[in-house]
Amino acid sequence: MLRPYPRLFTVVFGLIALLLFVVEHVNGRFWLNDLRVYYGAGEALLNGEPLYGVAHGLDSGVFKYAPLLALVYALFALLPYSVAASIQYLLITLAFIDGIRRIDRLVRKEWLGGKSEGYLPLFLIALACVVHLHRELHLGNINMMLLWLMVVALEQLLSGREIRGGLLLGAAILAKPHFVVLLPLLVLRGRWKSLSASVAAIAAGLLLPAVFLGWSENIQVHAAWLGEMAKHNASLIYTGNDDYRAVNTIYSFVHRVALKSIAPTPSGVEAYALLALIAGAFAVFVLWNKRRGIANAFPFEYLLLVALVPSITLTDTEHFLLAVPFVAYIIHRLVPKADPRWLVFLAIPLLFVYGGNFEDALGDFSDVLIHHGVLGIGSFGIILLSVFLWSRSNQPNGSVSNPNT
Repeated sequence: MLRPYPRLFTVVFGLIALLLFVVEHVNGRFWLNDLRVYYGAGEALLNGEPLYGVAHGLDSGVFKYAPLLALVYALFALLPYSVAASIQYLLITLAFIDGIRRIDRLVRKEWLGGKSEGYLPLFLIALACVVHLHRELHLGNINMMLLWLMVVALEQLLSGREIRGGLLLGAAILAKPHFVVLLPLLVLRGRWKSLSASVAAIAAGLLLPAVFLGWSENIQVHAAWLGEMAKHNASLIYTGNDDYRAVNTIYSFVHRVALKSIAPTPSGVEAYALLALIAGAFAVFVLWNKRRGIANAFPFEYLLLVALVPSITLTDTEHFLLAVPFVAYIIHRLVPKADPRWLVFLAIPLLFVYGGNFEDALGDFSDVLIHHGVLGIGSFGIILLSVFLWSRSNQPNGSVSNPNT
């Protein structure tokens, strides 16, 4: 039986998801085009056809994930597509509802000193990311499921289950290799058991397809996967065409604001230099927290790296769901009373550009927001603001302030 809290949240968003499911069918828009790619990759694996370099389902449907994910979706490919799509839709919905509940609890417990439960912030968190959720459901992507998995892995690590948490983290890295940025954090924090478990899970995930493909074919398919990833991330800076996938990266923002006057034509050197700068700043941040003896720093650092992934890699807009833990933190600092008072003037504009791009409501202005990459600006701004507020609230003795109590 559902607990009294957050039963209402579960019911409301369950009904919203059901209503959207019905509307998508009525309008003939229950496509889940990203799932079509995964489903097609699963079919290709079952039929012995190429996984990479060919379109699956759509002309642009090139599979860019690890062969292990194709193996998982081969199970989906055994089902009619409509059934597989309905299962995917249900999994995304469950991941969102349970994920938001877990994130809300984690933020209150770990970052806000045990702030009391409340429906207002919980619903505002969901509202702030509902545009990205709608796109995630419409496309049938796996970002919300991955965020759920990353949060569950973190909960295991915080409860002392290092091996289990490390295995879950390794599984997430196999699905989205960008999460490999978390492994250096485990090194800096000396979490060797979880690091070993993650590496073991990754190794097992790379070797498992060989059981079905053979050793030689497994090597070839992984080489093709790495080549596809390199091709996908070849250009990380938006250059003004109709492909907006790179417009929200931190590299594009810095190029437009500062580097364009110096070097009109962007190069990979800019992106790599900025990435190195971000990595160095993060390492300094972790070491600074260790030196100050901040007791609850690890979950903040862990989710900080997760939230940064869409800003440092080539992604679509729904990938910014990975920043939801920091959206939750900012909202909890805003309600029921802003702490500090000036936060409302900075946080609300950032939350709007992060989650307010309703194309039907904003019309042509939506195109302006997309063209200038304001989603990426809003997400990165929320992250920076969260780092400032969290660092300001946590004292070297390990205490944490609890606003609005």
